[in-house]
Amino acid sequence: MTIKLFDCTDVAAPFGNYAHGAIIPPGATTIHLAGQVGVRPDGSIPDDAGEQTRIIFANIEAVLASQGFAFGDIVKMSYFVVDAEDLPSIRAVRDTAISAPWPAASLVLVKALGRREWKLEVECIAARIGEA
Repeated sequence: MTIKLFDCTDVAAPFGNYAHGAIIPPGATTIHLAGQVGVRPDGSIPDDAGEQTRIIFANIEAVLASQGFAFGDIVKMSYFVVDAEDLPSIRAVRDTAISAPWPAASLVLVKALGRREWKLEVECIAARIGEA
């Protein structure tokens, strides 16, 4: 059995690069990542949303790799974004890191995150058949 990312033709098509859902069969190994933010290893935080997004995707890649997973194993992403005007730069960076088949995704505009400097936070779930 394989992991299946899918779109449902009975509802509106996705509004961007994401799937409507993911089916993870029994026996698959999953990893749930905590929200990743745009903080460099030295603790500094860039002002630019695009740069924060690059850091976030580097963090996601590192956390996944530490357990034998890769971007292609992501089945669900959740984006929490403070300013909708940052979406074009966020999407541009995302599209360099992740490609089709697109994982299921949610985008939530929020008033604030845990620190004032954070422009976005990204959570994800990855799955693969068998051991990672």
